[in-house]
Amino acid sequence: MTDTRPDSRPDTRPDSRPDDQVTERLDGWPASSSDARATDRLDVWPAAPVASAVPAATRSDVRPVHEPFSPGSPLPAPRSAGTAPRPRAVEKLPGSDLALSVIGLGPIPARHVATAPRLHDERLRADLPEGVDDHTPLEAALRLRTEVAAERWLARRTRQALDPAARRLTALSSRHREVLRRLERSGDEPIVDTTGRTVTRDEAQATTDRLSIAIEESLDSGSEKHRTESRARKRLLLFFVLADFALFAYFMSRVLNVDVFMPATDPIAFTTSIVFALLFTLGVAYALHHFGHAHRAHKDDSGEVVVPDGAAQLRLQLVFVHVLTVLPGILIGVRIVDDALVSGAPLPLALLLGVAIGVVMAGIGHLIYRTELRDGTSATDRLLHLGRHLRKAHRRDSKLHLELDRIEGRVAVLSARAERAAARIEQAGDRRANRGPSTRTLRYTRSLAGTVHVGAELPVVSPARGGLDEALAQIRAPRVTDLAD
Repeated sequence: MTDTRPDSRPDTRPDSRPDDQVTERLDGWPASSSDARATDRLDVWPAAPVASAVPAATRSDVRPVHEPFSPGSPLPAPRSAGTAPRPRAVEKLPGSDLALSVIGLGPIPARHVATAPRLHDERLRADLPEGVDDHTPLEAALRLRTEVAAERWLARRTRQALDPAARRLTALSSRHREVLRRLERSGDEPIVDTTGRTVTRDEAQATTDRLSIAIEESLDSGSEKHRTESRARKRLLLFFVLADFALFAYFMSRVLNVDVFMPATDPIAFTTSIVFALLFTLGVAYALHHFGHAHRAHKDDSGEVVVPDGAAQLRLQLVFVHVLTVLPGILIGVRIVDDALVSGAPLPLALLLGVAIGVVMAGIGHLIYRTELRDGTSATDRLLHLGRHLRKAHRRDSKLHLELDRIEGRVAVLSARAERAAARIEQAGDRRANRGPSTRTLRYTRSLAGTVHVGAELPVVSPARGGLDEALAQIRAPRVTDLAD
């Protein structure tokens, strides 16, 4: 529509004067010989009849009117950047737009077709000045519904996506702190020494280091005192002990006249022979093992027992060890000779067989004693004992460190995912509050009401986001990576 009012046409003079101007003398100016005269026309002005001079009597009665193009007129105020003149208002929304919007083809969302005319009418009645973008009551009510819907959507998405992640991150952080506390207290873990004392892990580590240095220095000097036997040799001795048990069982069965292959004929005698053989074997093996372990304190650098002067008890123990070593061989050898003679074997062969079996039995006993005697010293026993406990403690620490690494990795992944989800939720909530159907409706009605200008924006709606902010605070709290540093 074109505004045809005369006051809106810059080419029309409101006083209907000719195109030329008449100079007027202001009150108070001194009189001059020249009277009022017509203004000279510039060369570029179009031709027009020259106005006659205005009578002097009427000069003071004529009020000068502002002429847009006169040199003395003040310049209009500049328009602010990014704005343009407000368009003319439309009194009524086009019916075609409303009809098309009902079927989803118009500029108005279908849900707001009935509300749009009322919004338009209220905007026209408000008659707000240019640059004021406040909401009218009906517009505020429409935006309020959108804001409440956005708040509910934010709260629901926060409960679904961010709250579980925040709870999981909190649980992982608690577990991380617990593991760190366990690692910090690991130095105070109690360990029972070979002497029966309870020492801390740090003290045990210091003792182990001191013993290791002393043993290394002794071995480097050529001493055999601290050398230990291999585990394979100890297992081989166990096999020999089982062989001794079989020979003692045979010996006792012959002494008690029990048929080994038919124990049911005399079960009591058979059981007695087995029990005696077991006691004899275990007793001899344990006694030799015990004395060998006790005599390690009297070893010299070559690994042999040194009997100090006046150590009568040690001498008796050595005699008893020799008896325990030789006696089983003599008993088994005699039994073998007797059985060989009964079976009709020649005497030399029977004696040779008995002596051989007896020497083997005595050698087994001697190996048991010597193996335990040469198996290190009390220092090596203490070192091995503390070392086993320290290895277990180090394995526990390694598992805890691996758990820390797993927790830190999981926290990093969960934090990144939660941050991305929070950003998506925040952006979607802002779009729902400020870019939905209600915003489209308000832009349309404001545009037709002539109350918008270029660059104008609707007031920003900020939905309440208390739950979202709380979840983000938990997610962005100092995490295990900060604690680990």
